[in-house]
Amino acid sequence: MPRILVAGATGVTGTAIVDHFADLPDWSVVAAARRDPWRTVAGVEHLRLDLGDRDACRAALAERADITHLAYAAVNENADDIVAGWADQGQIDKNVEMLRNILEPLAADGGALQHVLLVHGLKAYGSHLPHITTKLPFRETDASYKDWNFYHHQQDYVAERQRGAPWNWTILRPGGTIGLAVGGNMNWSLVLTVFAALRKEAGLNLPMPAGTSGIFEMCDSDLIAEATEWAFASPAARNEVFNITNGDVFPLHDIFPILAEEFGIPLGDPRPFDLPAELARIAPLWPALVEAHGLAAPRDLDALLGATPQIVGAWSQSMPPERRLMSGISSTIKLRKAGFTGCADSADVVRKYIRCYRALGIVP
Repeated sequence: MPRILVAGATGVTGTAIVDHFADLPDWSVVAAARRDPWRTVAGVEHLRLDLGDRDACRAALAERADITHLAYAAVNENADDIVAGWADQGQIDKNVEMLRNILEPLAADGGALQHVLLVHGLKAYGSHLPHITTKLPFRETDASYKDWNFYHHQQDYVAERQRGAPWNWTILRPGGTIGLAVGGNMNWSLVLTVFAALRKEAGLNLPMPAGTSGIFEMCDSDLIAEATEWAFASPAARNEVFNITNGDVFPLHDIFPILAEEFGIPLGDPRPFDLPAELARIAPLWPALVEAHGLAAPRDLDALLGATPQIVGAWSQSMPPERRLMSGISSTIKLRKAGFTGCADSADVVRKYIRCYRALGIVP
């Protein structure tokens, strides 16, 4: 029976991959993360592991000849300044070392490793660098921004490590990933969902941003999980890099009417506002809201949202025309030609995860 090790299993993407493979009858799942799991999935083995600790990784994995597949969805963010960390050499080195620490024991002679899948993102194309002009659409062959993000350094390491080895690798580069997680540093959909819940609790409407919306591409974490299964099975995915998105584009401001509808609160007239600042003003209401509704969520809002509020300002900003495509547009033709044709309606996906968080008791 194939056994997948999911690194970063408590994050948005890792959670979806764990859920997907746990539902497959012919797979077993090991979920590795530095933090305890935020929810239990039947049949999944949980491995608490700090990927930054080389000795701990070796001790936990050196004897795991049963691991046949690795899905690497782990990332270390600089929680003090997430954006600055994206181009910081220290963060680059740390993230490459984390991957090395988990892969080396699994790839040692005598292991059963067959395939390694890395989940990266559009920062591979410099989408996080507003001072440069990116080439659109983003294509997998473009390595113009190689020195500015750890994704390329991880790719170089894996490609070199794989030479002559009996296993293969695949890299997925999703757009703005949306899914389920608690306490992560890149979970923008949960921050917006909590913001709407707090506005309702305060008896306020939901503000509608003024001006021109930024436009981005979203990727459902469930779609990434499906593509992971496909990549493990398809010869066309061996040692290849693929962009992956839902297949449509989404204006950031369009999320506010969806939130207002889902929470049954009025949508305000368009006005300029700063989302992180608006959230901070009503954040003190959160502990009482948790108690009043008996939520299965931390009373500490920071424990729920992590450092993500730092990066959600784009959802309320007015973008000048030259910055509307703030995260770029990526071509997914290579993935489609290779055989994976999954897609999703981004507005429906937003609704899906609002309802999932409510069903889980994270928000009322």
